[in-house]
Amino acid sequence: MIRYELTNNVARITLDTPETGNKFTYQLMLDFIAALTAAGKSGAAVLILQAIGNDFSLGRDHGEKLENVSRRDNLKLILKANSLLRQFPGVSVALIQGRGMAFASGLALQSDISIGADNAVLGFNEIRHGLAPLVVVTYLADYVGPKVAKELIYTGRDVTAEEAVRIGLLNRIVPAGDLASEGERLVSELTTFPPGALRLIHNFYEDLKNINDEDPALVGVDRLVTWIEAGKP
Repeated sequence: MIRYELTNNVARITLDTPETGNKFTYQLMLDFIAALTAAGKSGAAVLILQAIGNDFSLGRDHGEKLENVSRRDNLKLILKANSLLRQFPGVSVALIQGRGMAFASGLALQSDISIGADNAVLGFNEIRHGLAPLVVVTYLADYVGPKVAKELIYTGRDVTAEEAVRIGLLNRIVPAGDLASEGERLVSELTTFPPGALRLIHNFYEDLKNINDEDPALVGVDRLVTWIEAGKP
């Protein structure tokens, strides 16, 4: 269901249930969280999220019936996965082909770099399944602004690849047949850079929101000097 690989300082998580549109069942979410946890502890500088099949993922499996898991515990897995993705101590890259809906759109959005195939379709369509995506409400406006966020959440409409780039859900798009090779090209580029520099950038981004009493730029200078003088670990 989830394939995890670690090779040459690159962690790869591959969704591999194309027969279901790579929907995230409860077990798939657990496996995904385990893979994200492993990636975060691996020392890898780059994390790739990718999928087998025509679609990246149709999101959570809303039709799944769980007997021994509460609805609250099931939904809280979204928070865990989102947090682990954002906290990955390097550069996270999502490669999105076909549909990447709801939770999958969140993964594309919260990855550091997201490349879409020209046939990619994104959207937070939970409302169309009779659900209110309150978790999405907590972060979407930070990326696309409040007006766009409200429209996407209230309508649940599909977003084409071109519009996704324009509003900030994706970084760029490539022809569908070039998505895998463009991902490999990006990985090759990123792995030429010092891993410690990538991790330092990530950590500073994460800490910016908590720097209140100091000039963030001065904090950045201090961290950069400390890192250089420590031998660029």
